[in-house]
Order: sequence, then C-alpha cells, then structure tokens
Amino acid sequence: MDGELVYEIARYSPRGHDERLLERAQVLRRGEMLWRRSADGPEVACPGSDVAALINADPTLSEVHPNEVTRVQANQESLRNLPLALFAPGGGEAVDRSLWSEDMWEKHIEEAESAQERGMHRVLYVNGTRWPVFSTSQGERLLPEDPDSWGTEPLLSPKWGELRFTETASRTSGTDQTTIGLVTSGVVACTTSFDESEPEDVKLERRGDDAAAFVDWLLDGSLSTEFFDSPLGKELLAQLFVEASTEGHNGEVVPGSRLIEADQENPIFGCYDSSEWTLHLALEPPMVDAILDVLADRSPRLAEIVEAARNPESPAGLARKAWLKQWEQDREAA
Repeated sequence: MDGELVYEIARYSPRGHDERLLERAQVLRRGEMLWRRSADGPEVACPGSDVAALINADPTLSEVHPNEVTRVQANQESLRNLPLALFAPGGGEAVDRSLWSEDMWEKHIEEAESAQERGMHRVLYVNGTRWPVFSTSQGERLLPEDPDSWGTEPLLSPKWGELRFTETASRTSGTDQTTIGLVTSGVVACTTSFDESEPEDVKLERRGDDAAAFVDWLLDGSLSTEFFDSPLGKELLAQLFVEASTEGHNGEVVPGSRLIEADQENPIFGCYDSSEWTLHLALEPPMVDAILDVLADRSPRLAEIVEAARNPESPAGLARKAWLKQWEQDREAA
C-alpha cells in the first residue's frame, strides 16, 4: 500500500571508499495510522499516532551507532521533536579507527573538528545537514550545529534572544552569554557560557508556551542562576527586557545603573555604570506582548515595570521618567 513517507533512517558502513548500505527502516503514515517498514521484513502497523514517540521507543529508528554513517530523511512532522527522539549509545570510546577507511575517516571525522573535541564521534546527517552530539539536560543528544560557533553551540532558528553581560570594572572583563531559540519547530534550546569556563549543558525541552519559556530563561535560568537569587535581580532583567523590546535599545549596551538603583547596603551584582548588559531580541510583536503579560503576572513590582513601559503617563510610567531624568543628571555631574 502507498502512504506518506514521514521518516527514514539508513546506516552505512565506512569501511570502503564509498558508503555501503547496511540497514534501512522507514515510517509511513496512512491516515491516522503509522506503519514501520524495513528492507528485509513486512510492513507493521504501529500503535499511536505520535511519530516522535514511535522513533524514541524503537532502537532501530532512534539509535545513531559509532563506526557507521547514518542518514535520516525527516518530513516536518517527524523533524519537529526529533532531537528528543534520537540517541547516541556507547560514547566516544566505542569508536574504532580500524573500522574506517582513510577516505571515510577524513571526510566524516577529521573534517568535523567539533565532534572530535567533544569526544563523541557520531556521523549523522538529517536532511543532508550534520547533527553532532551535544551534552544536554536530556543527556547526550544529536542537534543541528551552528557553523559560526566553532562547534560549541547548536543552531537556533529562530534565535529568540541573546543576553550578554560584561563587568568592565573587573580585571578580566570577560563576557558571559546565553541564548534561547528553537533547534526544531518543536524543541526549545537554551545555551549558556561563562567567561573562561566550559559551556554549560544545552537545556532542551519540548515546546509549549513560548512566552513562559522565554521568561523562565530570562529570570530563572541562563545567567540569572549564576548572578541572581533575589527579587532585585529579576527586576533588573525585566527592566532590561523592557529597554530592549519597547525603549529602542534592542542589541545595545545598557549600563546596569540604568536598569535598577543600586542598594548601597546590599548591592546586587551587575547594577553599576560599569556593568554592561546587552539583550538582542528577534521577536514578533505578539510574542513581546505575551512576554510582558507573563512578566506582569510574576510579581507586583514586575507588573509596575510592565505598566511603565506600556503606559508612560501612568503613575508607574511617570515615576520611571523621573527616575531616568535623575539618573541622567547624576551621570552628567559625575
């Protein structure tokens, strides 16, 4: 019977000059039903209609083995949650150089420097694009790679937000950075790297409420777990979002002193003139509004920050204007 091919995985031997097919398995959809088909067996009807769950539950469909070249063809339905369905069992120590021809090793391993650095040699191509292994909150997972990140970050498309922080009064003045976006249409990823440290594990989760995921990243994850564990820290980050999304400072450096008044007795990190915050956003207006709604629901103080942004002539907005005027005067007098 005919059907729509939604997923195919093919494994090839790297021993020769060219790839030699070892195994192929396919998933087809006919109406509401999924069918599994292999080259050497009959078609089998599968329970359920979630193709990612089917892939995840079947090692033949989900495992990316060492010492093989694996190629996956996935339509939009199966690609959506594919990063949470694939596995790389065995670790880097399972790679046996003697099982690779010179041509295959050079083409698939030596040219993929990032894969060598991670010590996890898996050769996977999804719709023709290389997906290396990353350490994530869901374990070792295969993800599309950002070609501009020197092999350290997955490709986020779109990248909803990028947050950078530098304390210029520090002796090192390094940059801490975190990003959030989609690795596929159904999987949200967050990356975080602190200056002079190894990148944190990539945080992966199935896509749900985009605005809530963004606020969780901004206030409760990313750099905030390192710098802040107080309402004042969350106020600073909420004000930074307002500055970037509604005040014309998207992608621009904003000093911490503009975002929140320093408490001289109990100052928080990042609230000085020398504290440089940059938030670059790539969000559509409806999502900005949804994020502002989520922020406002977090606390009365965050609701005031949102109200000041949305209604500049409100009491909260007028108070913010007066505070900024005094801030500018103080900087000019300094």
